[in-house]
Amino acid sequence: MVEAAACSGMLPLRGEQSVRKINKVHVKGGRGASAIDAQTNSSSRGQVDVQPRKTKQSKSTRGEERRGEERSEGEEDTTHRTESFILSSSVPDSTTHIHSLLSPPPSPLPSPPRLVPLRRAQWRRPPSTPPGSFTEFQLATVVTFLLHETVFFLSGLPSLLFERFGLFAKYKIQKKSNTPSYQNRCVLRLILYHVCVNLPVMVLSYPAFKFMGLRSSLPLPHWTVIVSQVLFYFVLEDFIFYWGHRALHTKWLYKHVHSVHHEYATPFGLTSEYAHPAEILFLGFATIVGPALTGPHLFTLWLWMVLRVLETVEAHSGYHFPWSPSNFLPLYGGSDFHDYHHRVLYTKSGNYASTFVYMDWLFGTDKDYRNAKAIEEKDGKHFMLAADDDDFARAGG
Repeated sequence: MVEAAACSGMLPLRGEQSVRKINKVHVKGGRGASAIDAQTNSSSRGQVDVQPRKTKQSKSTRGEERRGEERSEGEEDTTHRTESFILSSSVPDSTTHIHSLLSPPPSPLPSPPRLVPLRRAQWRRPPSTPPGSFTEFQLATVVTFLLHETVFFLSGLPSLLFERFGLFAKYKIQKKSNTPSYQNRCVLRLILYHVCVNLPVMVLSYPAFKFMGLRSSLPLPHWTVIVSQVLFYFVLEDFIFYWGHRALHTKWLYKHVHSVHHEYATPFGLTSEYAHPAEILFLGFATIVGPALTGPHLFTLWLWMVLRVLETVEAHSGYHFPWSPSNFLPLYGGSDFHDYHHRVLYTKSGNYASTFVYMDWLFGTDKDYRNAKAIEEKDGKHFMLAADDDDFARAGG
């Protein structure tokens, strides 16, 4: 009776309580369908009376209405707590949700802090490092060039001074000597060639070395890796140099290119890198092809360069001492082996290899040298055959 009277407008309930009750019944899904219909009909007619009328009601009717309102308020409070729990668990705060989307996910395997310095222990200069350190590019180009110049001139100057001041004359292979003007001419041209040819080649070849795996970071490779790589470089360089050098002793290439190197028929240490720019590029390929193929550590590259410079300076020194490496290392050519190559005409010189003797022995290009050594040992005299043809070789004295 109370619900029917309220729906017909004769006995309306208070507005807010009526709407809460009707909404609550709607949420419960099915209970109180007549109340939902009543709300719809009342809304369409617009005749809901929000002012309660003074109607006489019995005590029992008012008690039932009060108990119904208390039950409705209890159910509403329970439903409100349930809905609040669902909303709080399923729909996060907007600020927290956006922050979670923008923040990167945590790494599943975080690195311990103690490993960070080791991972960054490189010779590359990060922005935080103080001035004075070098980038890897600078190490591989400028520092490498300066290292080469230092080792080359420090190791080559002694033989120049020995020759100029007549020191260790009994160990000199050829009795002739270069004049000071010829020596100075060699030094000045070497500086020009190194700055204009060698340094640009180092800069331009850096991307290729880096692509093949050149690195400068710590730790250094194991010593067995370093030794095996350097030995491989020596063997490969000697093989390529032999064929390239032999090609340069053909008539046309010798006259237009290689004759520059043979201007000093009586060599001294610094003449080892005195050559035509085209020859520097041509035979220089033999020196860098090994490291370019293996992509070594920069330390290994430096070690190879230093040993190669010391070897070629010793081979061109013009002196054969009792402590020369060829007296102790098998298959090593040394100064006496290469000095013969300079003191004879280009068509008879032979001895084309840079470091070892086995390539010339295999192909018979050291036959004249071995015959000359046999005569020297038999007669006890040093074999001499000066190169005096101005078209192909000029003596320095």
